[in-house]
Amino acid sequence: MIAESTSSTRHPFVSLLGLFLWVALGMIIFTVLGIIACGVIFGFGDILNINKGVGSNINALKLVQLFSSIGTFIVPAFVFAKQESKDSFEYLNLNKRTDLLILISAVVIFFSFTPFIEWTIVQNSKMKLPGFLSDLEIWMRQKEDEMAVLTRQFLIMKSPSDLLINLLIIAIIPGIGEELLFRGCLQKILSKWTKNYHLGIWLAAVIFSAIHVQFYGFIPRMLLGALFGYLFHWGKNLVIPMIAHSINNGTAVIGAFILQKNGESLDKIDEQNSYPLYVAILSFIVGVGLLALFKSQLEKKSIGNQTGTDV
Repeated sequence: MIAESTSSTRHPFVSLLGLFLWVALGMIIFTVLGIIACGVIFGFGDILNINKGVGSNINALKLVQLFSSIGTFIVPAFVFAKQESKDSFEYLNLNKRTDLLILISAVVIFFSFTPFIEWTIVQNSKMKLPGFLSDLEIWMRQKEDEMAVLTRQFLIMKSPSDLLINLLIIAIIPGIGEELLFRGCLQKILSKWTKNYHLGIWLAAVIFSAIHVQFYGFIPRMLLGALFGYLFHWGKNLVIPMIAHSINNGTAVIGAFILQKNGESLDKIDEQNSYPLYVAILSFIVGVGLLALFKSQLEKKSIGNQTGTDV
């Protein structure tokens, strides 16, 4: 999947440094642009409260988040891909159409893993550190609580237009952007460096989970990252994990909207479905089986296409 280009002679570590540089520049430039746009639209008084999160203008926060997501994930991915290849769409595996059946299969695989992922969320939330790390655990809990409060603020939706805005900011933009960066760029670099696509997928998944700085959701987010990685590697089209990722985020947004429409508290978001262990195991087995079938069918299709071309 590595494009034939000037990147073929570049060491992966150099490519990795280049990617991190573009991400840092994009994040800084677009966050500043977002803050300026926020000042123009909402008034510069809100800029002083924007770092406080709670109690600040949530619409201003959403606008800055939108700019920051585009600048941190989407723009750097395309700039880096252009640096690595003459055709950035080819490098990012966005230059080919994907069969609808393949997309549907990927979505089914994603949902088949859902009970298992939900089970890991519950287990991860119960994490306890050794006594000598108590200060670290207190800090981690504080960060988790702060993110939970901010997330609930973002998920307050009083109208369908609020739902559409949140789907854009929380589901679609992150689903596209994070897959561009972590699967389309980082996973490729790490796979090339380690010469092992499994290592590349899992290392990218670990970094993907770590950058969210939510320690009590680290394991399930890492597992989702790995699932997206395998769907991308075998599907050879970045649209596949983009759709799965967007559906994952969008489901939470729509669930929150339905809760509020029914007059229920957003606190219920934190009440995870507690699946029995046997259901989680069954979910894992079915998911792995479907993923193996997905891989097998795509390999047969690839061989068939090559045979047809040769003929």
